[in-house]
Amino acid sequence: MKETLKKLNQLQDEINFKELFVNPARLFGYTYFYVLVVLVGIGIYFVQNLTVINKNSVSPFILQDTINVQKDLSFSPPVDIPPVDVFKLSEPTNNLVDRGKKFFNANCSSCHGETGKGDGPAGVLMNPRPRDFTSKDGWINGRKISEMFKTLQEGIIKSGMPAYNHINPEELFAVIHYIRTFAPDFPKDSKDELQALNDTYKLSEGKKSAGQIPTSKALFLVMTETSAKRDLYNKIIQSLNNSSQYDKLILSKEKFAGFLVNFIDTNISMNDFLELLKVNPVLYGVSPKFNLMNENEKKNFYEYSLSFIGKKVEKL
Repeated sequence: MKETLKKLNQLQDEINFKELFVNPARLFGYTYFYVLVVLVGIGIYFVQNLTVINKNSVSPFILQDTINVQKDLSFSPPVDIPPVDVFKLSEPTNNLVDRGKKFFNANCSSCHGETGKGDGPAGVLMNPRPRDFTSKDGWINGRKISEMFKTLQEGIIKSGMPAYNHINPEELFAVIHYIRTFAPDFPKDSKDELQALNDTYKLSEGKKSAGQIPTSKALFLVMTETSAKRDLYNKIIQSLNNSSQYDKLILSKEKFAGFLVNFIDTNISMNDFLELLKVNPVLYGVSPKFNLMNENEKKNFYEYSLSFIGKKVEKL
């Protein structure tokens, strides 16, 4: 035994792997350095990537109604456009050209110039400059009748060209024919292209649609119909400013007040009131979280709302 210990305590030039099986404890001494190197390597990697490791990879929770921007309705006049025959109007006549000249001088010459060279007084400071109809270069949609009609119908936002989709198509064809008198080399449309034009804008069917005004403007008109409504509107706004009970639920006090003013001359049941808000609460100045309220909370909000217009709560 003494001789074995003596051999183990002697320095060896080479590792005797057979002795590891005799004394396994020596194996730890050899592996310690490898483990130490691995741990140091992991530590260095952790320190170098500390900012990446600690970065929050989970997106914050945001309520849906705080990120959706509600846009008001745009103004548009009523439209009553009669059906037209595209193939007939594609052929120029003296009458069409004369009508087109009047339309051009009234609506287009200030930018495009009286001779269509893009040198009108209103177009001097425009960038890009208004279209020069005498040149065949640079047309965005093209120089055919169908392509020019598209420009008039849809406009070109980036160049400041407005849309004339509320104008009778016959007038648009007329101004197109007049513009085409500024140069002799305008290309012609095929029958297929004219048919595609008709199909795209349903020109042979005509178009009828009611006018549209912004919701805020409509509410203002409702509010100011009578002095009584106007006074009530101001009173509701003042009461809402003095109350914080539903501050988080009422997004727009102006819209909500305009909504309530509508019921000054009529009674509205709780069911009807809640159904109106359920469909589009934001339209009436109320948060979409309204639809998450329970029945008792909605009942309390109904009673709170009617208190502003002096209405008694209708019992169901």
